[in-house]
Amino acid sequence: MATEALIYWNAPEHHHVEKTPDWYWGVGIITLALAVVAFILGSMITGIFVLVAAVALVLHAAHPPRTVYHEINDRGLIIHDHLYPFLSLDSFWIPHDEFPSKIILKSRKLFMPFIIVFIDEVDPEEVREVMLRYIAETEHHEPFLKHLLERLGF
Repeated sequence: MATEALIYWNAPEHHHVEKTPDWYWGVGIITLALAVVAFILGSMITGIFVLVAAVALVLHAAHPPRTVYHEINDRGLIIHDHLYPFLSLDSFWIPHDEFPSKIILKSRKLFMPFIIVFIDEVDPEEVREVMLRYIAETEHHEPFLKHLLERLGF
């Protein structure tokens, strides 16, 4: 049974930073150093894992994010084609001092405790009013690891 969208918008999947050649050189040098250390210590699997993980991270970081459809309806939040039901969410927070605007959702899932959604095309206050009908508003902050990875350019 389809439900009507209370509010919808399009926004990028994540924040993208253009990479310089120096960034790629830095990632390559650090990756090779870690892999060499792993091989010297006799851990072949770890060395191979470091190389494969670095290639995957670089390929992911190089591509700009795609623009994704977001919708809030009476069942939950839809991001692209995936529904995050309100029953699986604890609370939300919309930081007022950050640009671009975003919603930080606290999930009840162990392996995905926070879901961060950019809200470019709509008024954050309007999104807040709709969300308050279904879940609580509690101040949340993005995890330190996310800030660190953004600072490093990932």
